[in-house]
Amino acid sequence: MIKKSGYLILSIISYGILESILLGYKYYIIFMILLFFIISFDVIIFNIAGSKALKKINIYREIDEKEFKKNRGFKIRIYFRNDNKYGVSLSFFDEVIDTLNILGESKGVITIPANKTVSREYDAVPKYIGKYVLGNINVSISDLFRISYMEKTYYDEREIKISPSLNEINANRSEMLSNFIYTYGVHYSKKVGQGYNLYGVRPYTETDDPRYIAWNRYNESNNSLFIKQMEEEREITVIFLIDYSSSMNYGSSDKVYDKLITNVINASYYILKNHDNIGFYLYSSEIDYFMKPDKNGESVKSLEKIVANILPSGYFRLHDAIDSLNKKIRKKFLVFIITASDITINKPVKGFNSTLFLINAESFYSYMPKNDFDEVMIKSFRIKEIRNINSRVKYLRNSGIKCNYMNSNNMLSKIMLEYNYNRSISIGAS
Repeated sequence: MIKKSGYLILSIISYGILESILLGYKYYIIFMILLFFIISFDVIIFNIAGSKALKKINIYREIDEKEFKKNRGFKIRIYFRNDNKYGVSLSFFDEVIDTLNILGESKGVITIPANKTVSREYDAVPKYIGKYVLGNINVSISDLFRISYMEKTYYDEREIKISPSLNEINANRSEMLSNFIYTYGVHYSKKVGQGYNLYGVRPYTETDDPRYIAWNRYNESNNSLFIKQMEEEREITVIFLIDYSSSMNYGSSDKVYDKLITNVINASYYILKNHDNIGFYLYSSEIDYFMKPDKNGESVKSLEKIVANILPSGYFRLHDAIDSLNKKIRKKFLVFIITASDITINKPVKGFNSTLFLINAESFYSYMPKNDFDEVMIKSFRIKEIRNINSRVKYLRNSGIKCNYMNSNNMLSKIMLEYNYNRSISIGAS
C-alpha cells in the first residue's frame, strides 16, 4: 500500500517528466525517468518481499493474571517471533482496550533478528468493572524510502473479567458515616413482641401470660393489673433494583455503573453488619439477574461475579422492572430503585415499599475549561441539568413515588440515610 507521501512523490516525478519533455531538457528527462523506475521497482519488490516477511512474523500476547480486580495492575507481554532468514524491522501498536491505564511500551518500533523472538512488556491497570475483549495487535513494515507500507492485524478475542476492587470498597467506608449509622446500636427496627427490652405496659387480659405482669404497677384501689410489653427486634430485607441499561454507561473519568456498584456493595456490607437481609436485581431490556436476599453475604459475592461478566446494555423501563421483580418476590420488601434513565409513569407503582433514586449522570463528567467563556458555559450547563433533574423528581413525587436524586459524590450517604430511616420504622420487615 502506497502512502500519501508516496503518491505525492510519484506525482511530482510524473510532472517533472512531462515538463522536461515539453521544454526539451534531455538530461533532466533521463534523470526523472530513471528516478521513476527506481521508486516503482522499490514499491514492487517491497510488496512481494514485505508480504512474505509478514507471513513469517508470529505474535502472541501473554497475561500474568487469571482474576482481574479494578485498580489492581497486571503485566502484559507481547512476543514477536521472526521465522524469516533475515532480520525484520516493524512498527507495532497494541490496541488494548481503553478501559485499561497503560504504563509502558504498548507501541513503537522493534527490530527482530532472523529466527529469533523479541518481547515487549508493559503494565495495565483496569479502570472499570465488567467484561471486555482485550483487543488486537497491529504491525506494519515500510520500504527503504518510506513510500509504501504493509500492515497486518493479529486478532486476540480473549476476554478479561474485571470485578470490583475490595480496597476501593473498604476505603469508601468512612468512620463518620459508620458512627452515624450505629449511634442507636446494632439494630433498632422494633415492634411489640418477645424481647428483652421494655416497650411499655397495658391493661392485663385473661389471655396474657402471667409471667409478664408488671406487679410494681398494681393498683390496690381498683384491683387493676398491667402487663409488660416487650420490644422485639425485626430483621428487614433490602433489595437494590439497579438499572443496568446503556444509560448507566455515561461518564468520563468515572462511569455511572462502575461507581454505583462500588457504593451499593459498600452499603450492602453495612446492611449485613446490622443482620438485615440484602438482595439485588440488575435489570434492562437485555439484562435480567436476580440475587435472592440473604444475610450471609452470598448475594454480594454473586453480584461481584455477575458485574464482572456483563456490561450495561439495552434500555430501562420502570414498570417493566417492577412487574418483573414482583414475579420474583412475594413479601413486601424494602426496594431501592436506582436509575439514570428518563422515567415515565403510566400506572401506579404497586407491590412493595420502594424509594426511587435518580442519578445525575452529568456529575460523572470532568470538564476542563480553557477560558472564562468555557467556564461560564459549563456552569450554566450544570445549573440547567440540576433544574432538569429537580423537575423530574417533582414529577415523580406528584405521581405518588417516593423519589430522590444522587450524584457521583453522595451515592453512599443517600442510600444509607434512606436505609437508616426505613429501618427505624420497620419498613421492609418480615
